[in-house]
Amino acid sequence: MGAWYGGNADRCAPSVNVHTPRDTAYLSAWLKRGFAIVATDYEGLGTPGPHPYLNTRVEAFGVLDSVRAALGSLPNLTDRVMIVGQSQGGAAAFASAGYAPLYAPEINIRGTVATGVPYMSPAVMQTLPAVAMASTFRPDPLATYVLLMAAGEAGIDSHVRPEDVFTPQAMPFYRMVDTTCVFQLEDAVNRAGLTTAAILRSQAVRLLAPVFQAMMYPTLKLSRPVFVGTGSEDRDVATSGQLLLVHDACAAGSKVEAHLYKGLDHSRTVLASLPDSAIFTQKVMTDQPVSSICSPVPQ
Repeated sequence: MGAWYGGNADRCAPSVNVHTPRDTAYLSAWLKRGFAIVATDYEGLGTPGPHPYLNTRVEAFGVLDSVRAALGSLPNLTDRVMIVGQSQGGAAAFASAGYAPLYAPEINIRGTVATGVPYMSPAVMQTLPAVAMASTFRPDPLATYVLLMAAGEAGIDSHVRPEDVFTPQAMPFYRMVDTTCVFQLEDAVNRAGLTTAAILRSQAVRLLAPVFQAMMYPTLKLSRPVFVGTGSEDRDVATSGQLLLVHDACAAGSKVEAHLYKGLDHSRTVLASLPDSAIFTQKVMTDQPVSSICSPVPQ
């Protein structure tokens, strides 16, 4: 199970937060399906050191270690695991499925359900400078995410100087990263009307290359089926990027059941995906075949 909260501050850790009504409804649906829910706080959330936001290796190891801990300490749990996540948790879920065969081969993963999934690849990285510096969309969620990712990298690499990455008008918001969660930071950035182009210096994407490389998945060829749910109006994690992930994962040989939800944004897709993911989950848990849907039509 991937985590649902976002942000670099210790108080953003899922274990110290009350679930939102959306997440309560979603997780309750999984409980009714008969699953126990195991979640990770991720490295650096509530523990010493920085939180490398959207670092897929860190996220995956946190998820897989939490499953190991649960299975090892709760003997009544059955080792038949679904990895589930939204947004940052969606990246963690996809990455966990990719790392599991080498890092945790003993875990019996049946399938993965991921919604609002970020995607970074070498091809996407090549387009980043033009996309970032041309971004004038308001509100611009990417501006918030870049602040979070840069702060995480600066915490582990002393050569990353935020003053070299961000413009002067962005620095007050950069200093908020360690004390606020993603929703509060995003609200402040939006109220200030900041765009990605406005907060980044010209050399920023080059300096942050290690951050974007750390977002990449270890493989796009997953050993078990994956469900991907995407909102057609997702502005937090671009719909086009999610569909590109589906395309590339299918091309790599993964069994991908993708669903595109017409008119829905990043958040509303979570609950909308429940009926479809229930059918998918029933199939993979009972060893029924899953048919790939690599070019989903809006539904």
